[in-house]
Amino acid sequence: MVKLIQKIQDKFQGIIRASRRYPLTVVFLLALAGLNAFLIQQETDTYTRYVYSFLVGIFLSAVAQQIYERFFEKRLQRILLMFGAILLTIVYYFTIGSATDYDFEMTIKTGIIFFILTIAFIWVPTIKNEITFNESYLSAFKAFFTTLLFTLVLYAGIGFILLAIDQLLFSVNYKVNLHALNLVISLFMPIFFLSYTPSFLGKKEESSLTPEEHAAKLKDIKNDVSAPKMLELLISYIIIPLTTIFTVILLVYLLQNITGDFWTNNLLEPMLVSYSITVIVVYILASNIKTKSSILFRKIFPKVLIPIVLFQTIASVLRIQETGLTYGRYYVILFGIFATIAGVLFSVLPIRKNGWVAVALMVLSLISIVPPIDAFTVSRVSQTNLLERTLEQNQMLEGNSIIPNADIPKEDKIKISQTVYYLTNMDYNEDIEWLAPYNQLLSYQFEEVFGFQPIYDENGFLNEQPLQDSYYATLDLGDSPVISIEEYDKMIIFSYYEPSVQPRIEFEVDDQRYIVYTEETDGKESLILMDESDETIMNIDLQETMEEVASTTGTENMLTIDEATVETENEQAELNLVFTSINIYENQYDAEFYLFINIK
Repeated sequence: MVKLIQKIQDKFQGIIRASRRYPLTVVFLLALAGLNAFLIQQETDTYTRYVYSFLVGIFLSAVAQQIYERFFEKRLQRILLMFGAILLTIVYYFTIGSATDYDFEMTIKTGIIFFILTIAFIWVPTIKNEITFNESYLSAFKAFFTTLLFTLVLYAGIGFILLAIDQLLFSVNYKVNLHALNLVISLFMPIFFLSYTPSFLGKKEESSLTPEEHAAKLKDIKNDVSAPKMLELLISYIIIPLTTIFTVILLVYLLQNITGDFWTNNLLEPMLVSYSITVIVVYILASNIKTKSSILFRKIFPKVLIPIVLFQTIASVLRIQETGLTYGRYYVILFGIFATIAGVLFSVLPIRKNGWVAVALMVLSLISIVPPIDAFTVSRVSQTNLLERTLEQNQMLEGNSIIPNADIPKEDKIKISQTVYYLTNMDYNEDIEWLAPYNQLLSYQFEEVFGFQPIYDENGFLNEQPLQDSYYATLDLGDSPVISIEEYDKMIIFSYYEPSVQPRIEFEVDDQRYIVYTEETDGKESLILMDESDETIMNIDLQETMEEVASTTGTENMLTIDEATVETENEQAELNLVFTSINIYENQYDAEFYLFINIK
C-alpha cells in the first residue's frame, strides 16, 4: 500500500515537473480547454480558427522546448524560442481564413503541420546525441499508449460517478459530462503524455555533469527508452510473423499480375500504403530489439519494401494520364517516394542513423503543404487542365462557353464526369471562368451543360447515374417581394414532406366545394385537385415538377420568381405553383410552395 501511494505521488510530481518543463504548452492547453468549455456552453462550432490555432501553438511550443533542451541552456534563449512559437501561431491564425468557415483544404494542411511537429518533437532530442531516433520513437510510442490507457480509465471512472449521481441523487446536466471530457482530453491527457517524455541529454547537461553523473543519467534514459518485455514478445513473435505472411501474399500477387491488374487496380493503393506504414513502424520498433526474428526482419524487409512501393508508385503515376492528379493520389505518390527512400536508407545505413528517415518524412510532408507545389494546388491545376483538354478535343469548349455534346466517347464522358465532380466538390469550379456560372453541376445542371448524364468510374465499375442526387434551393424575392394574385380565386400555402401524410385542404369557389391534396399513385407523388363529386380536375406530378425547377435554376441555392414558378392548366382549372423551398436528397422530395388556383 505504501509503495502504491509512493508511485501515485511520484507520478503526480512528474505531472507537475512536466507543467514546469513545458510552461507555454500548458498555457495553450489551458486556453484550449477554456475555449472548449465556452463552445460547450454556447453549443456552437464557429470557432474552428481559434481551436486550430491553439492546437498549433501547443505543438510548436512543445517542439520549441525540445530545441531549447537539446541546443541551448540560457534563459534568454528559452524566452526567444517561446516568443518564436507564439509568433508562428499568430501567423498561422491569420492565414487560415474566416473563423466561421470549415475549410477542408486548410484542415488537411493543419493535420500535416501537426504530423510534422510530432515527428520533430521525437527527432530533435536525438540530433548529435547518444540517444537514437529509434529509442526516442519507442519512448513516445510507450508514452502514447500508457497515456491512452490512463485517459480511458480516468474518463470511464468520471462517467460512472456522474451516472451514479444522476441516477441516485439528483439530475446532472449532460453538459457536465462534456466538460469532464474536455478537461480530461485538453489538460490531463497531453500533460500526462509529456510527463512520460524523458529529459534527454542536452547541452546544459553535457556541459555541467561530471563523467560519472553523465553515465548515470544516460543509464536512466536508456532504461526509460528500452522496450518492455511484453512489447518485445509482441513484435518478435506475432507482428513480424504476420507481416511476413502478408508480404509473401503481396509478392505472389505482384508476380502473377505484373502485366495485368496490378497497374489498374485502385484498391491496392490504400492496402499498400497501410502495408508500407506497418513495415516502417515495425522496423523502427524492432531496431530496439535484439531477438533473432527482429534482426532478420531488419536485414530483409527494407529490401522487400523497395520494389513493392516502387512498382505501386509507378502505377499511380501512370494513372495520372487517364484520371489526372487528385490530392489523394498526390499523397499516395508522395508516400511511395518516402517509403522508397526509407527502404534505401534502412538498407544502407546503420540503425542508429534512422533519424534520416524522419528528416525525409518531414521534408516531403512540408513540400505537400507549401504552394505552388502543395497537394491541392497541383491537383487543382491537373484536374482543370485534364477537363479543359478533354472538352477541347471534343469541340465542347469555345472561349468561355461550354457546348453540350452527347456524341463523345464513353472514356471522355468518364474523364469529364470525374474532373467536374472533383473540381466542384472542392469548390474549385468557382475560380474557373467557364465553370463558375454553374452551381448545381453535381445534380441537375450536368446534363444541361455537357449534354449527357455523368458517368463516374471508381474502383473499376461504371455508374451511369447522377453523381449526387441532391438539390436544395429557396425563393429569393429580391427587389420584387409582391406576387400578383388578382387572376386567381384562391391561394393556399402548401407544405409537402415525405413520407408524412399530407392533409386534404377544402375550399369553395362560387358555392362549389373543392379539395386539393397529395397522394402517391404508381410510385409517384401527385398534387390532385377534385370537385365536390370527387371527380379529378387536375393531377400534377410533384416530383417531376420539382425536378423541372431544379434542372432550370441558374443560381446557387436561390430561386428567382420565374425559376420558382410552374404553371399548369386545362379546360377546367389553372394551377400556379410558386416554390419557396425545394429539398431533394437521396430520392426524398420535400417542398413548400404557394398554390394559386383559378377555377374556370
